[in-house]
Amino acid sequence: MAETKLRSLTMTSKGQVTISSHARKALGLEQGDTFIEMVVGNCIVLLPETQVLAETARKAQEAIKQAGVTADEIIQEADKLRAARLADRYPDLK
Repeated sequence: MAETKLRSLTMTSKGQVTISSHARKALGLEQGDTFIEMVVGNCIVLLPETQVLAETARKAQEAIKQAGVTADEIIQEADKLRAARLADRYPDLK
């Protein structure tokens, strides 16, 4: 794991801070990347959205594989649920 180094950031009047080039390079961040912001106690945690989504997708794929479910089965079930929901909400549209 990379060496941990504390850095001080200054917030502008618009609430903006600059992430150091060291941190951007270490995480592979580029201009336009988006973050998920979490307040944990008295801390602000920024998580790169693409990395969080990639990890979530990886975990979902792993769970699907372990469950022995195929993509076609998931799509078919989603279509059934969508049709049932539409029928419940709009019974006169048959």
